[in-house]
Amino acid sequence: MNDWIPTLQNVGIPESPDPSGGEPFGAFIATSAINPTNWTRSHSRAAYINPLPPRPNLHILADATVTKILFDSNLNATGVQFAQAKGAPVTTINVRKEVLLAAGSIGSPNILMHSGVGPKDVLTAAGVDLKLDLPGVGQHLQDHIVSAFIPGCSLVVTHVYSLFLPEF
Repeated sequence: MNDWIPTLQNVGIPESPDPSGGEPFGAFIATSAINPTNWTRSHSRAAYINPLPPRPNLHILADATVTKILFDSNLNATGVQFAQAKGAPVTTINVRKEVLLAAGSIGSPNILMHSGVGPKDVLTAAGVDLKLDLPGVGQHLQDHIVSAFIPGCSLVVTHVYSLFLPEF
């Protein structure tokens, strides 16, 4: 990782003077996925869960996928449904206070849409019972935009992920 910028400078790509301030042209390391203290790849568990002390109200279920948030008539979250695998039985957990939705820019809209929150036309077409017509959910997703420039090549490759409502 420490050789990235010098390597690019050796092939004629200058270091970006201020990639976070609107000058993303040139070589830089996107620190959103790098732990700045030890330069290892970071992820949600390492950043937010591992540093926590043991808590009686926190239970982490590995290999479980949230399939739906349950709402009451006032659209207050009352529970969460999850499954251990596709086609596995669905388990329901009821909540007394709140549900935190932190499934990322693809997972969060996916869960909301499966729960009936999202664009009416999309949910109706997918056969999902509408709880709230919220047109912006799952729209205009531009997460993980990546552009690559290869010296000596006129091709620029750009990837933009899009969201769809998969069958679970």
